[in-house]
Amino acid sequence: MITEAAAAGQFEMDGFSPVPRIQIVSIEEALQLRDRAVRLPARRDDTFKKARRESSSGQGALDL
Repeated sequence: MITEAAAAGQFEMDGFSPVPRIQIVSIEEALQLRDRAVRLPARRDDTFKKARRESSSGQGALDL
């Protein structure tokens, strides 16, 4: 099983280190390591354009 997982190769994305395509993790490892049990590609924050900040809209105070 481990040999077959290794034969699947690596997932590669520009600018990031390669990550195994198939990873075998025991339940004990998953519970002990939690979010570090599986190696995932790094997160990218440049996928969405940021909205331009508007200047004050001129909304006045509420007259109650």
